[in-house]
Amino acid sequence: MSEAPAPRIGWTDIPMVGIVAVGISTIFFGCVPFFARSLTEAGIAPPAIAFFRYMFPAIAFLPFLKLKGEQGKASLWGYFSGLAVGLGWVGYVKALTLMPVSAAGVLYMTYPLFTLVVGWLLFSDRPSLRAAAGGALILLAAGLAARSTGSAAPVALLAIVFALAAPLAFGISINVLARKLHVLPPVSRIGIFAIGSASGLVPLILTYPTEAVLPSTSDQWMLALSLGLFSALIPQILYTVFVPKIGGAKAAALGSIELPTMFAVGWLAFGEAVGLREVLAGALVLTAILITPSRRPLPSLTATMAAPRRRRWFGPRF
Repeated sequence: MSEAPAPRIGWTDIPMVGIVAVGISTIFFGCVPFFARSLTEAGIAPPAIAFFRYMFPAIAFLPFLKLKGEQGKASLWGYFSGLAVGLGWVGYVKALTLMPVSAAGVLYMTYPLFTLVVGWLLFSDRPSLRAAAGGALILLAAGLAARSTGSAAPVALLAIVFALAAPLAFGISINVLARKLHVLPPVSRIGIFAIGSASGLVPLILTYPTEAVLPSTSDQWMLALSLGLFSALIPQILYTVFVPKIGGAKAAALGSIELPTMFAVGWLAFGEAVGLREVLAGALVLTAILITPSRRPLPSLTATMAAPRRRRWFGPRF
């Protein structure tokens, strides 16, 4: 009696390949401040910068949209959550002009705290003790980051408000992703989310003169194209393909690379010193990410997508 042939294992199923791919995607996400601040300094308006970031995923994943029946209703949720994140990301781009990259990065990484609060207030999802402890650490880190701006009080407060717009929008969208989009394939979620993010910015872009929207030199166009490709499209594809293969817990641990990458960008690209306060704030955020327990997916999510058995809140990428 002949034995059945062993199933073939593709290169994408090799664990180390998945770990490297997710690590690279996280580093790409952490390089966002370089492109965003460089374009801002070149005179490009924040809404246009955010549009360039989400335009490529919107185009690439357009064929995968699901617009009928239950999937159509879920896509509507995805569209509006993407719109919220697009507008919130404009605030983050603006904050990068008002505070050091390291401080903006720490505030950016507070989205797990907003995720817990939004889930508790809107969906009655009471956080566990470890999750609450992680949220407290993130709050403390945000306080340290806010004090490191070195600006006058009114300017610092305005910068903090801008910086927190993005993580607040992320917190809302992560809850929508977990509860409303489980009927959609992963590529459809990315597509409708990116379309919402990009199209929602168009009315804001129309309020700016052409020279503040379209890059005027080849270097500026290269920055805009690199922003869309290397901080959105390519890392999102890597993340979507490989996270289910390595598991949510390992992906969350690898995601902690993003904040040190932001610190390195501020130091190497913009000459910003990284002091003890910034390092301590970053360490608190990373600790919060690593101690927060995994959560089981919703039953319908488990049944409709190839996901790890346990998943952290910190997995979604924007």
